[in-house]
Amino acid sequence: MTKKKITWITPTCFVDVDLPIIKELQSVYNIHWIVILRPKDGENTKAYIDDTLGNDKMVYISYEWQKHRMRSLKNIFFIFNLIRKIKNDNSDVYYTSEYAMPCGIWFYKWLLPIGKTIAACHNVTTPNGASNENFVRFYTAKWLSTFSNIQTFSNSQKKALLNKYDNKNVLMAHLALKDYGNPTKKVAKNDITFLVFGNIIKYKRIDLLLKAANILNRKGIFNFKIKIAGNCKDWASNYAPLIEHPEIYDLDIRRIPNGAVADLFAESDYFVMPYQDIAQSGAITVAFRYNLPVLCSDIEQFSEFVTDGVTGFTFKSQDEQALADKMEWILNNHQQIYNSVKANEQKFVDENLTLASIVNKYKAFFDAL
Repeated sequence: MTKKKITWITPTCFVDVDLPIIKELQSVYNIHWIVILRPKDGENTKAYIDDTLGNDKMVYISYEWQKHRMRSLKNIFFIFNLIRKIKNDNSDVYYTSEYAMPCGIWFYKWLLPIGKTIAACHNVTTPNGASNENFVRFYTAKWLSTFSNIQTFSNSQKKALLNKYDNKNVLMAHLALKDYGNPTKKVAKNDITFLVFGNIIKYKRIDLLLKAANILNRKGIFNFKIKIAGNCKDWASNYAPLIEHPEIYDLDIRRIPNGAVADLFAESDYFVMPYQDIAQSGAITVAFRYNLPVLCSDIEQFSEFVTDGVTGFTFKSQDEQALADKMEWILNNHQQIYNSVKANEQKFVDENLTLASIVNKYKAFFDAL
Protein backbone atom coordinates (compact mmCIF):
# COMPACT_ATOMS: atom_id res chain seq x y z
CA MET A 1 0.00 0.00 0.00
CA THR A 2 1.38 3.39 -1.01
CA LYS A 3 2.02 5.75 1.87
CA LYS A 4 0.23 9.08 1.91
CA LYS A 5 2.50 11.99 1.14
CA ILE A 6 2.38 14.83 3.66
CA THR A 7 4.05 18.21 3.41
CA TRP A 8 4.45 19.56 6.94
CA ILE A 9 5.41 23.19 7.60
CA THR A 10 6.71 24.26 11.01
CA PRO A 11 8.20 27.55 12.24
CA THR A 12 11.04 27.46 14.76
CA CYS A 13 8.73 28.34 17.65
CA PHE A 14 6.66 25.17 17.16
CA VAL A 15 9.40 22.66 16.38
CA ASP A 16 9.18 21.25 19.90
CA VAL A 17 5.44 20.72 19.36
CA ASP A 18 5.67 18.98 15.98
CA LEU A 19 8.93 17.06 16.36
CA PRO A 20 7.70 14.25 18.66
CA ILE A 21 4.66 13.74 16.43
CA ILE A 22 6.70 13.61 13.23
CA LYS A 23 9.14 11.20 14.84
CA GLU A 24 6.28 8.76 15.41
CA LEU A 25 4.56 9.34 12.05
CA GLN A 26 7.63 9.15 9.82
CA SER A 27 7.25 5.40 9.38
CA VAL A 28 3.55 5.69 8.57
CA TYR A 29 3.62 8.49 5.99
CA ASN A 30 6.00 9.89 3.41
CA ILE A 31 6.70 13.22 5.11
CA HIS A 32 8.45 16.24 3.66
CA TRP A 33 9.08 18.46 6.67
CA ILE A 34 9.76 22.12 5.92
CA VAL A 35 11.21 23.94 8.94
CA ILE A 36 11.32 27.75 8.97
CA LEU A 37 14.49 28.87 10.74
CA ARG A 38 15.50 32.25 12.14
CA PRO A 39 19.15 33.43 12.06
CA LYS A 40 19.25 33.91 15.84
CA ASP A 41 18.69 30.28 16.84
CA GLY A 42 18.39 28.34 13.60
CA GLU A 43 21.55 26.26 14.01
CA ASN A 44 20.50 25.24 17.52
CA THR A 45 17.11 24.18 16.17
CA LYS A 46 18.73 22.06 13.46
CA ALA A 47 20.95 20.38 16.05
CA TYR A 48 17.92 19.70 18.27
CA ILE A 49 16.08 18.06 15.37
CA ASP A 50 19.10 15.97 14.36
CA ASP A 51 19.71 14.81 17.93
CA THR A 52 16.05 13.83 18.38
CA LEU A 53 15.57 11.97 15.09
CA GLY A 54 19.01 10.35 15.03
CA ASN A 55 20.75 8.79 12.04
CA ASP A 56 17.88 6.50 11.07
CA LYS A 57 15.35 9.24 10.38
CA MET A 58 12.88 8.53 7.59
CA VAL A 59 11.52 12.04 7.15
CA TYR A 60 12.92 14.33 4.44
CA ILE A 61 13.70 17.76 5.94
CA SER A 62 14.08 21.09 4.14
CA TYR A 63 15.28 24.13 6.05
CA GLU A 64 14.15 27.60 4.96
CA TRP A 65 15.82 30.65 6.47
CA GLN A 66 13.56 33.60 7.28
CA LYS A 67 15.73 36.68 7.66
CA HIS A 68 13.15 39.33 8.54
CA ARG A 69 10.96 39.64 11.63
CA MET A 70 7.64 37.87 11.49
CA ARG A 71 5.30 40.76 10.62
CA SER A 72 7.67 42.66 8.31
CA LEU A 73 6.36 43.42 4.83
CA LYS A 74 9.79 42.33 3.61
CA ASN A 75 8.59 38.77 4.20
CA ILE A 76 6.06 38.90 1.37
CA PHE A 77 8.37 37.45 -1.29
CA PHE A 78 9.78 34.88 1.13
CA ILE A 79 6.29 33.69 2.06
CA PHE A 80 5.02 33.64 -1.53
CA ASN A 81 8.01 31.64 -2.77
CA LEU A 82 7.76 29.27 0.19
CA ILE A 83 4.10 28.44 -0.35
CA ARG A 84 4.59 28.12 -4.11
CA LYS A 85 7.39 25.62 -3.41
CA ILE A 86 5.08 23.74 -1.04
CA LYS A 87 2.40 23.57 -3.74
CA ASN A 88 4.86 21.89 -6.09
CA ASP A 89 5.04 18.90 -3.73
CA ASN A 90 1.59 17.79 -4.94
CA SER A 91 1.04 16.09 -1.60
CA ASP A 92 -2.02 14.23 -0.37
CA VAL A 93 -2.10 16.30 2.83
CA TYR A 94 -0.60 19.64 3.82
CA TYR A 95 -0.16 20.49 7.50
CA THR A 96 0.95 23.93 8.61
CA SER A 97 1.57 25.69 11.90
CA GLU A 98 3.38 28.52 10.06
CA TYR A 99 1.06 31.54 10.26
CA ALA A 100 3.20 33.31 7.64
CA MET A 101 2.34 36.80 8.83
CA PRO A 102 1.46 39.33 7.57
CA CYS A 103 -0.09 37.96 4.38
CA GLY A 104 0.37 34.20 4.31
CA ILE A 105 -3.30 33.35 4.73
CA TRP A 106 -4.05 34.78 1.28
CA PHE A 107 -1.17 32.89 -0.35
CA TYR A 108 -2.29 29.67 1.32
CA LYS A 109 -5.82 30.26 0.01
CA TRP A 110 -4.68 31.02 -3.54
CA LEU A 111 -1.97 28.39 -3.91
CA LEU A 112 -2.86 25.34 -1.80
CA PRO A 113 -5.85 22.98 -1.97
CA ILE A 114 -7.68 24.11 1.16
CA GLY A 115 -9.64 20.86 1.39
CA LYS A 116 -6.38 18.91 1.81
CA THR A 117 -4.73 21.44 4.14
CA ILE A 118 -4.76 21.27 7.95
CA ALA A 119 -4.04 24.51 9.78
CA ALA A 120 -2.87 24.32 13.38
CA CYS A 121 -4.19 27.05 15.66
CA HIS A 122 -2.45 27.31 19.00
CA ASN A 123 -4.53 30.29 20.14
CA VAL A 124 -8.11 30.23 18.91
CA THR A 125 -8.77 32.91 21.50
CA THR A 126 -6.12 35.58 21.88
CA PRO A 127 -5.19 36.06 25.55
CA ASN A 128 -5.97 39.48 27.01
CA GLY A 129 -2.68 41.31 27.36
CA ALA A 130 -0.90 39.32 24.65
CA SER A 131 1.81 41.03 22.60
CA ASN A 132 0.31 42.85 19.57
CA GLU A 133 -3.07 41.69 20.82
CA ASN A 134 -5.30 43.50 18.29
CA PHE A 135 -3.32 42.44 15.23
CA VAL A 136 -3.03 38.85 16.43
CA ARG A 137 -6.77 38.70 17.09
CA PHE A 138 -7.47 40.05 13.57
CA TYR A 139 -5.04 37.64 11.90
CA THR A 140 -6.33 34.65 13.85
CA ALA A 141 -9.88 35.41 12.72
CA LYS A 142 -8.68 35.43 9.11
CA TRP A 143 -6.73 32.20 9.70
CA LEU A 144 -9.75 30.40 11.11
CA SER A 145 -12.12 31.63 8.41
CA THR A 146 -9.72 30.63 5.61
CA PHE A 147 -9.20 26.96 6.47
CA SER A 148 -11.79 24.21 6.74
CA ASN A 149 -9.56 21.66 8.55
CA ILE A 150 -8.18 23.04 11.81
CA GLN A 151 -6.25 21.57 14.71
CA THR A 152 -6.69 22.77 18.26
CA PHE A 153 -4.64 21.59 21.23
CA SER A 154 -7.23 21.57 24.00
CA ASN A 155 -10.94 20.89 24.39
CA SER A 156 -11.56 24.45 25.56
CA GLN A 157 -10.01 25.82 22.35
CA LYS A 158 -12.02 23.36 20.24
CA LYS A 159 -15.17 24.57 21.98
CA ALA A 160 -14.22 28.21 21.35
CA LEU A 161 -13.58 27.42 17.67
CA LEU A 162 -16.90 25.64 17.12
CA ASN A 163 -18.76 28.44 18.89
CA LYS A 164 -17.47 30.78 16.18
CA TYR A 165 -17.42 28.40 13.20
CA ASP A 166 -19.66 25.37 13.54
CA ASN A 167 -18.80 24.04 10.08
CA LYS A 168 -15.11 23.30 10.70
CA ASN A 169 -13.52 19.86 10.58
CA VAL A 170 -11.54 19.83 13.83
CA LEU A 171 -8.62 17.72 14.99
CA MET A 172 -8.24 18.09 18.75
CA ALA A 173 -4.98 16.55 19.89
CA HIS A 174 -3.22 17.71 23.03
CA LEU A 175 0.35 18.89 23.00
CA ALA A 176 2.76 16.04 23.54
CA LEU A 177 4.53 16.26 26.87
CA LYS A 178 7.66 18.35 26.49
CA ASP A 179 10.65 16.22 27.38
CA TYR A 180 13.95 17.91 28.21
CA GLY A 181 15.67 14.74 29.33
CA ASN A 182 16.41 13.50 32.82
CA PRO A 183 17.73 15.71 35.62
CA THR A 184 21.48 15.72 36.13
CA LYS A 185 21.41 16.91 39.74
CA LYS A 186 20.18 15.46 42.99
CA VAL A 187 19.13 18.29 45.26
CA ALA A 188 18.60 18.14 49.00
CA LYS A 189 15.35 20.09 49.43
CA ASN A 190 14.88 22.15 52.54
CA ASP A 191 12.22 24.80 51.94
CA ILE A 192 9.31 24.11 49.59
CA THR A 193 10.00 25.67 46.19
CA PHE A 194 7.40 27.19 43.88
CA LEU A 195 8.59 27.35 40.27
CA VAL A 196 7.76 29.72 37.40
CA PHE A 197 9.21 28.73 34.03
CA GLY A 198 8.86 30.23 30.56
CA ASN A 199 8.56 33.63 28.95
CA ILE A 200 7.23 36.19 31.40
CA ILE A 201 4.42 38.08 29.68
CA LYS A 202 1.77 40.42 31.07
CA TYR A 203 -1.19 38.02 30.85
CA LYS A 204 0.68 35.36 32.85
CA ARG A 205 0.37 37.64 35.91
CA ILE A 206 3.61 36.74 37.63
CA ASP A 207 3.07 39.96 39.59
CA LEU A 208 0.33 38.13 41.50
CA LEU A 209 2.85 35.56 42.73
CA LEU A 210 5.24 38.28 43.90
CA LYS A 211 2.41 40.05 45.75
CA ALA A 212 1.20 36.78 47.28
CA ALA A 213 4.71 36.09 48.55
CA ASN A 214 4.76 39.52 50.16
CA ILE A 215 1.47 38.77 51.90
CA LEU A 216 2.92 35.57 53.36
CA ASN A 217 6.17 37.25 54.38
CA ARG A 218 4.27 39.98 56.23
CA LYS A 219 2.59 37.20 58.23
CA GLY A 220 6.01 35.87 59.16
CA ILE A 221 5.89 32.93 56.74
CA PHE A 222 9.30 32.36 55.17
CA ASN A 223 9.57 28.57 54.87
CA PHE A 224 9.41 28.58 51.07
CA LYS A 225 11.38 29.64 48.02
CA ILE A 226 10.25 31.03 44.68
CA LYS A 227 12.28 30.09 41.62
CA ILE A 228 11.61 32.17 38.49
CA ALA A 229 13.34 31.13 35.27
CA GLY A 230 12.51 32.69 31.92
CA ASN A 231 12.96 35.59 29.59
CA CYS A 232 11.35 38.94 30.42
CA LYS A 233 11.73 42.24 28.60
CA ASP A 234 10.47 44.41 31.45
CA TRP A 235 11.58 42.58 34.60
CA ALA A 236 13.54 45.50 36.05
CA SER A 237 10.71 47.99 35.61
CA ASN A 238 7.54 45.96 36.25
CA TYR A 239 8.45 42.99 38.46
CA ALA A 240 11.65 43.53 40.44
CA PRO A 241 10.18 46.54 42.35
CA LEU A 242 7.43 44.27 43.75
CA ILE A 243 9.90 42.01 45.57
CA GLU A 244 10.12 42.83 49.29
CA HIS A 245 12.31 39.92 50.43
CA PRO A 246 14.87 38.99 47.75
CA GLU A 247 16.32 36.26 49.96
CA ILE A 248 13.40 33.92 49.22
CA TYR A 249 13.92 34.17 45.45
CA ASP A 250 16.10 32.30 43.00
CA LEU A 251 15.94 34.37 39.80
CA ASP A 252 17.25 33.44 36.36
CA ILE A 253 15.78 36.03 34.01
CA ARG A 254 16.87 34.95 30.54
CA ARG A 255 15.98 32.48 27.85
CA ILE A 256 16.56 29.14 29.57
CA PRO A 257 18.58 26.63 27.51
CA ASN A 258 16.94 23.26 26.96
CA GLY A 259 19.69 21.49 28.88
CA ALA A 260 18.82 23.35 32.09
CA VAL A 261 15.08 22.67 32.17
CA ALA A 262 15.01 19.19 33.71
CA ASP A 263 17.09 20.32 36.67
CA LEU A 264 14.79 23.31 37.27
CA PHE A 265 11.87 20.96 37.77
CA ALA A 266 13.89 18.49 39.84
CA GLU A 267 14.82 21.32 42.20
CA SER A 268 11.19 22.43 42.69
CA ASP A 269 8.02 21.18 44.35
CA TYR A 270 5.15 23.05 42.69
CA PHE A 271 4.68 24.73 39.31
CA VAL A 272 2.83 28.05 39.52
CA MET A 273 0.65 29.44 36.71
CA PRO A 274 -1.22 32.55 37.90
CA TYR A 275 -2.45 33.39 34.39
CA GLN A 276 -5.41 35.71 33.89
CA ASP A 277 -5.97 34.27 30.42
CA ILE A 278 -4.47 31.66 28.10
CA ALA A 279 -5.43 29.75 24.98
CA GLN A 280 -3.38 26.64 25.69
CA SER A 281 -0.13 26.19 27.55
CA GLY A 282 2.98 24.28 26.59
CA ALA A 283 4.50 24.96 30.00
CA ILE A 284 1.93 22.82 31.78
CA THR A 285 3.01 19.83 29.70
CA VAL A 286 6.54 20.24 31.06
CA ALA A 287 5.17 20.11 34.60
CA PHE A 288 3.24 16.96 33.71
CA ARG A 289 6.34 15.39 32.16
CA TYR A 290 8.28 15.90 35.39
CA ASN A 291 5.29 15.10 37.62
CA LEU A 292 5.33 18.47 39.38
CA PRO A 293 1.95 19.44 40.89
CA VAL A 294 0.48 22.57 39.31
CA LEU A 295 -0.90 25.57 41.20
CA CYS A 296 -2.91 27.62 38.71
CA SER A 297 -5.71 30.15 38.42
CA ASP A 298 -9.25 28.82 38.09
CA ILE A 299 -9.76 29.93 34.49
CA GLU A 300 -11.70 27.54 32.24
CA GLN A 301 -8.70 26.69 30.07
CA PHE A 302 -6.96 24.93 32.96
CA SER A 303 -10.03 23.08 34.20
CA GLU A 304 -9.62 20.12 31.82
CA PHE A 305 -6.13 19.50 33.24
CA VAL A 306 -6.23 20.49 36.93
CA THR A 307 -8.83 19.53 39.52
CA ASP A 308 -8.30 21.39 42.78
CA GLY A 309 -6.95 19.15 45.51
CA VAL A 310 -6.86 16.12 43.21
CA THR A 311 -4.48 16.57 40.27
CA GLY A 312 -3.21 19.99 41.39
CA PHE A 313 -4.42 23.18 43.00
CA THR A 314 -6.37 26.24 41.87
CA PHE A 315 -7.10 29.71 43.22
CA LYS A 316 -9.41 32.56 42.24
CA SER A 317 -8.06 34.24 39.11
CA GLN A 318 -6.49 37.71 39.43
CA ASP A 319 -6.63 37.59 43.26
CA GLU A 320 -3.28 37.73 45.04
CA GLN A 321 -4.91 37.13 48.44
CA ALA A 322 -6.50 33.92 47.14
CA LEU A 323 -3.13 32.81 45.79
CA ALA A 324 -1.44 33.61 49.11
CA ASP A 325 -4.11 31.66 51.00
CA LYS A 326 -3.68 28.61 48.76
CA MET A 327 0.11 28.76 49.06
CA GLU A 328 -0.20 28.94 52.85
CA TRP A 329 -2.55 25.95 52.83
CA ILE A 330 -0.09 23.99 50.68
CA LEU A 331 2.79 24.87 53.00
CA ASN A 332 0.80 23.68 56.01
CA ASN A 333 -0.37 20.46 54.38
CA HIS A 334 2.51 19.58 52.08
CA GLN A 335 3.53 16.36 53.84
CA GLN A 336 0.00 15.00 53.90
CA ILE A 337 -1.09 15.76 50.33
CA TYR A 338 1.99 15.87 48.13
CA ASN A 339 2.43 12.22 47.19
CA SER A 340 -1.27 11.63 46.51
CA VAL A 341 -1.52 14.69 44.24
CA LYS A 342 1.58 13.57 42.33
CA ALA A 343 0.06 10.11 41.92
CA ASN A 344 -3.24 11.55 40.69
CA GLU A 345 -1.45 13.82 38.24
CA GLN A 346 0.53 10.88 36.85
CA LYS A 347 -2.67 8.86 36.48
CA PHE A 348 -4.24 11.74 34.52
CA VAL A 349 -1.21 11.85 32.22
CA ASP A 350 -1.27 8.08 31.68
CA GLU A 351 -4.96 8.15 30.79
CA ASN A 352 -5.05 11.29 28.64
CA LEU A 353 -1.65 12.49 27.48
CA THR A 354 0.40 9.52 26.32
CA LEU A 355 2.24 10.09 23.06
CA ALA A 356 0.61 7.03 21.49
CA SER A 357 -2.92 8.30 22.13
CA ILE A 358 -2.06 11.74 20.74
CA VAL A 359 -0.40 10.34 17.61
CA ASN A 360 -3.39 8.09 16.93
CA LYS A 361 -5.60 11.18 16.68
CA TYR A 362 -3.33 12.64 13.99
CA LYS A 363 -3.37 9.36 12.07
CA ALA A 364 -7.15 9.07 12.12
CA PHE A 365 -7.54 12.65 10.93
CA PHE A 366 -4.93 12.39 8.16
CA ASP A 367 -6.33 9.09 6.92
CA ALA A 368 -9.84 10.56 6.68
CA LEU A 369 -8.81 13.42 4.39
